[in-house]
Amino acid sequence: MQRRRLLFALGLAALPVRLASAADTRMRILVVGDSQAQGLAAGLQRQFRRDTTWRVVDRSRIATGLCSPTRFDWPAAAPAIGEGERGAIAVVMFGANDRPPIRMHGQINEKLAANFCSTYGAHVHAIAAALKRSCAGVIWVGHPIVRDPVYADDMALLNRLYAEQSMAAGADWFPSWSLFTDSAGNFAPYGKGTDGETTRLRADDGVHLTGPGYDVLAEALQPVIELYEPVASRAPA
Repeated sequence: MQRRRLLFALGLAALPVRLASAADTRMRILVVGDSQAQGLAAGLQRQFRRDTTWRVVDRSRIATGLCSPTRFDWPAAAPAIGEGERGAIAVVMFGANDRPPIRMHGQINEKLAANFCSTYGAHVHAIAAALKRSCAGVIWVGHPIVRDPVYADDMALLNRLYAEQSMAAGADWFPSWSLFTDSAGNFAPYGKGTDGETTRLRADDGVHLTGPGYDVLAEALQPVIELYEPVASRAPA
């Protein structure tokens, strides 16, 4: 009886170790960013749920961005976040909370725009460079088109900065704009879901995506992520 108790106890003690070891063998997708990134992380989790070789690590923070370091300082935090998931494939998405303060009386002020682009672009570069040092790859996902035309102009400006500065730091650029437009290039609240059926892809605010919308984005992003499979680490260093 005593021997059986000992074997039972050893079996229970060994179980968490075995499960943890199995989890550590999966390749990791590190998702960084704001509420858009949070939605994308959920979409990626659904996209990869049938493939046990992948694990999505969601390090997004809602209501944050690169314009408001008092809420969360992403450039300062990025090195530790990347180091904590060394060898992962980093997916980055920002913009929903970062409308650029570049207008006066409804018109773009050139001086404000230049100052903003310099500061904001430096933040993008710092985040991408920090993640690049620790991760197998960095994929910066552009913000999708939004419903309001002026807001859309703002997001187009941010996308130009994301593309320029992330690629300058060695990241890959993944635009999402055209995934959510109609044939004329305009904002489209509805579109084809991952099942091929027409469904609502955009949330009521005209900025975020619905669950099916994030699934569309995740499905489009999957082939780019899988390009890094040969160099992605299956266990934290």
